[in-house]
Amino acid sequence: MTSVHHGNNLIGDSIEHDVHPDRVAVMIRDNLPELQSILFSFTSRVTGRSWMLTTVLQSPALTSRRPRVQMLGLPLMRADSCDYISSIPRRHLTWLSVTGPGSFVTLNMLKQRLMQTRGLETLHLRNFAERSFEFVSNERLPPLLELVLESYDWRHSLEESTNNWDFSQLKVLMLFSVKHLTSLFRVISQVPHRLETLVFDMEWGPEVIPSLQTLCECPSLHTVVVRLPPKLPTTDTDLLQQLQIPLKEAHDNLAYKLAAGIIHLLLRTRFGNTKWQDIYVLFGEWKMWDNAGLHPGYYFKYIGPVSEGMHIENLNKFDMQALLATVARMTGAGAEGATTLDDAKKKKARRPQPVGQGGDRMGFYHEVYGLRSLLASKPLDRISLSF
Repeated sequence: MTSVHHGNNLIGDSIEHDVHPDRVAVMIRDNLPELQSILFSFTSRVTGRSWMLTTVLQSPALTSRRPRVQMLGLPLMRADSCDYISSIPRRHLTWLSVTGPGSFVTLNMLKQRLMQTRGLETLHLRNFAERSFEFVSNERLPPLLELVLESYDWRHSLEESTNNWDFSQLKVLMLFSVKHLTSLFRVISQVPHRLETLVFDMEWGPEVIPSLQTLCECPSLHTVVVRLPPKLPTTDTDLLQQLQIPLKEAHDNLAYKLAAGIIHLLLRTRFGNTKWQDIYVLFGEWKMWDNAGLHPGYYFKYIGPVSEGMHIENLNKFDMQALLATVARMTGAGAEGATTLDDAKKKKARRPQPVGQGGDRMGFYHEVYGLRSLLASKPLDRISLSF
């Protein structure tokens, strides 16, 4: 389905999935004289039409206007995935979301394509099944404003991470079920970056304290959301001591005391002049893309200092959907007038399910909201193509 917008007004919503791309080009030429943005959205019913992307993107109606291109949900687990990767435009691509895991061949091909898209600002690597890119010494990804990794294995060495990844412009980092998390945090703390917001989950264990301490070395970081399992480590005496929780009090309201200990650790080991704006400590088994408020758990937020300590609010429930919407808004400058996430959900409800259903719906909403924030930051002419 193709949706055409002029400014913020819908012009048409009538072109079907199998329309010939020449018709799309004609529609662009006739209806969007100042086209600035085009969004390709891939659904679970994608069929073998990867040629459509190349044809549309190479049409004179687009090449003469050089629109910003966003691609949402590009599939890697298909027989023709290489064709879709080949269709990724080298120029004008600013947003890319891919759904893995994909084979070694497709991952390597995706990596090669990413290195050629120097204008890329946002990259989401979803459902990578603990796989990762494999680099050689002279390969380097473009600088990103936002990076989302899900089920990614960060087995890159410090040298690899420094040479092959560019974090110099990074503002938003979201990490869900990422292996070797401490190694990634250590890299981030040692390279130039502009990281402001970090959302991640991790397991209880010896890496918890070092990871939190490393985060405090990020000079621009002001918002942290961390999710930990609800099975609280009452027998981990070393962890309790490092969080300054008396052993004799460990069994009384332990969730609150662990949250307070984590927040206090972040406060007392803070590096630089940037103050914490928001700290969330969540305990639960849900996936980070899910709405945590629908699942049992404990949710705490740091409000600020008080005369005799710090104010920590027990939220009783937590709206992950609203949080992801806020995070998505951060990479779209001037997006105050953006349409709401509820509006994005309503439009999503009228379309086929995206690749990756169930618990991945929140990831789709986050990506849609972020794109809509970018598009609505000022009056733009745009077109959305759903495959």
